[in-house]
Amino acid sequence: NDTANFLFSMFAPDDLIFIGDRLEPGIVGQNICTVTDWIKYFQAGEKTAPFIMINPLTGRPAPKRSGEGETFRGDGNIKTFRYCLVEFDNLSREEQMRFWTAVKLPIAALIDAGNKSIHAWIKVSNVNSIEDWQRDIRQRLYEQCLIPLGVDSACSNPARLAFHAAAGGQFRTR
Repeated sequence: NDTANFLFSMFAPDDLIFIGDRLEPGIVGQNICTVTDWIKYFQAGEKTAPFIMINPLTGRPAPKRSGEGETFRGDGNIKTFRYCLVEFDNLSREEQMRFWTAVKLPIAALIDAGNKSIHAWIKVSNVNSIEDWQRDIRQRLYEQCLIPLGVDSACSNPARLAFHAAAGGQFRTR
């Protein structure tokens, strides 16, 4: 039920979400499904790979970042820019929890990845294109504010994969 509750809290029922492994290609109807379909899948007791994409997808192909071929789960496939992912690699769990307790960011959820990291899903607003994301999220939020605090810089893209509750993590939404 944790995963169903998480999906219901974070996404719209018809949002297309990728859930799978890091290296899997995105395949609509297989590992890119609507939230409603994923909830049914998990309620039936099914299991999947441990990663979820933080933003809904279009379901249409887009050019890969490399320029070689197309993908269904890259930055160019994002339908709605709803969240960014923030995690620390250099702070203890206790230091991370103190940070998340004190920081004034619009935290949508904190996911305990079960090892050393707490993943924060931060709500973003007024981001309507990849250009807006690059300017407002990557440059202003990450590069100017978060990276100097020790946040993992690799997490600054909109098609970021995060650990999800069905893989054994625990989450709390705000």
